[in-house]
Amino acid sequence: MRGMRRDNIVLVGFMGAGKSVCGRLLARRLGRCFVETDDMIVAREGRSIPEIFREVGEERFRQLEAEALEALALKSGEIIATGGGLPCREGRMELVRELGTVVWLDGDVRELHARASRIGDRPMLDGRSLAEIEALYRLRLPYYRRAHIAIDTRGLGADQVAARVLAALREAHAVRA
Repeated sequence: MRGMRRDNIVLVGFMGAGKSVCGRLLARRLGRCFVETDDMIVAREGRSIPEIFREVGEERFRQLEAEALEALALKSGEIIATGGGLPCREGRMELVRELGTVVWLDGDVRELHARASRIGDRPMLDGRSLAEIEALYRLRLPYYRRAHIAIDTRGLGADQVAARVLAALREAHAVRA
């Protein structure tokens, strides 16, 4: 199956970028299934992401993400939202790109931080200053930039972001929508 391009649409981006909300909207509009790597991990582990971070640490969580990524290799024609850090390890973005068309939802890091903070219970935000969050964002940029398509979400609502994603996918001939 390796090397065979599947027709999934994979959303990547920093926390607060709207991957979950936008992914659900895209799935609804395209009549596809929606899958979230964090939900896969929670279902498999029987505990929340914050609990996983607290009880076994970030490194174990990243291993669980790798396992979720392996399971996604069996998916076809789905909308997949990844955790913000999932593609940000050596070799991971190549695996993500093999799943289908990768769409990076980007935005202003302060706006993303504010949005992620409102949603709450984000282990990667715990006890970190805005400067530390900005540094984390900068570390992750080289990975996100390897997406097939980038969408700037600055000042846009979820519906507008979904519409831009659909337009970009149509333009890239990646999806009949």
